[in-house]
Amino acid sequence: MTRIRAPRLIRLCAAFAAAALLASCGSGGSADTPSGSPPPDVPLSVAIPGEAVVKVQANASAIALLEERAAPIAQPVPVRRFLRLGPDGSELGSYSAPAGWSLIDCALHASGEASLVIATDRDVKIVRVDARARSIAETQVFDNLAATDPFYDTGGTHDDTSLLTYYTRDAVRIAAVGEEVALALRTGRNAVVAYRFGYAPASAYVALWRSLVEPGVSLFPIGLTAGTFDVFGALQNHWHVLLDADASGAMAVAVLSNPGVAPVFPAHADHFHEPIAAATGVLVTRIGPDGRRLGTTVVDTSRPAELHGLRLQADEVDVVGRVFSERRADGTGWNAYLARIDRAGGELRAYRVLDVDRADVLFDIAPLPQGRFLAAGAAGYTQNPDGASIPEAMDALVAILESDGTLRQRIALAAGPRQTQVRSIAAHGAGWIAGGLTNAPGTHTGDADPSAISADGFVREVAIP
Repeated sequence: MTRIRAPRLIRLCAAFAAAALLASCGSGGSADTPSGSPPPDVPLSVAIPGEAVVKVQANASAIALLEERAAPIAQPVPVRRFLRLGPDGSELGSYSAPAGWSLIDCALHASGEASLVIATDRDVKIVRVDARARSIAETQVFDNLAATDPFYDTGGTHDDTSLLTYYTRDAVRIAAVGEEVALALRTGRNAVVAYRFGYAPASAYVALWRSLVEPGVSLFPIGLTAGTFDVFGALQNHWHVLLDADASGAMAVAVLSNPGVAPVFPAHADHFHEPIAAATGVLVTRIGPDGRRLGTTVVDTSRPAELHGLRLQADEVDVVGRVFSERRADGTGWNAYLARIDRAGGELRAYRVLDVDRADVLFDIAPLPQGRFLAAGAAGYTQNPDGASIPEAMDALVAILESDGTLRQRIALAAGPRQTQVRSIAAHGAGWIAGGLTNAPGTHTGDADPSAISADGFVREVAIP
């Protein structure tokens, strides 16, 4: 039986406790397993009270988690921690950013080391940590061209002296390229830029190239007229940048365009001389290992949308999120979507809106055999059709999708109190693990008592039929 150690922040799953109880109650205190036969494996289950799991990565030797403390809207700076686990779920070490800095994203390397990106509202650093999450190297990112990138000014916020947008630090992402890294961020000028960094222990990270993905534009903040918690990070979603890369160094970068608050489409069309007929949606740019921009694909969502997940696959790029497809009085007008883009030519292979259970959102997607997909998110919630208020009731969504994006099968995942969401999925051994949060608040949960704004994280093995 795989043994799961239980350090300070990790509890054993209920199934393991029940199995142990049954074994101890057998005749003579012995288990029912025949002598000489190995006992059955216990599914991996890790609980992390007080910290939601927003990203999970895994390889043969390690599991890496990015955790986040739920916080009121008045605290826009993310408070995250990197947690390194062994393949059995035992805690090996953790990393938190130093005072004045925020941990934003992580990338696990095959060696078991990881690269982290930390930031202030002006500066960005890449930090290397070892297999126990101890810092072993760091490099500050400099970009003298950021202040001179083209800028389309329509009166929104920007800061030409900052490398990272000062409104939200959560606009930088990192991905592993072997033992090296790719990086993408939105500068203080609100331009989107991709970078490639080499790595050597003696010199830490060395910049190899930079590539302008989108010109700078005026972005506008969104607020709530009432409520204290942003359930899906929707108020900042139009500022975010998503990135994925493969072992060759090829990258995909995705951003959202919204005519009211993030007019990226017209700026892109003018700067790159690529006309765009769509009014709102997603831009997905493919970049070669040498930094050469290969092309950009427009995903026309027709209605206001959010971008939450991006995967660079062997022959395509997949993006997921949610779209306000229909205004309904009962608040169920939000649906999940999946867009599939041909990696070689950039053609949009499919765009599918998914209505699984009332309102839905997808945060992550990964390929399965036979052209199918494993998708993760949340379902069964409602939202004010005229605003952003979402109640506490919400179910985890893990599903198998057909190659065209249609729903094949929903996979059950145990629910907890209040909201349950699956934010990230990763291949682990011969199966899959899912990371997410439960006991999470709604928009108005903390209006009277801010201490009610909290959530608990989990990592669980997912049984795929």
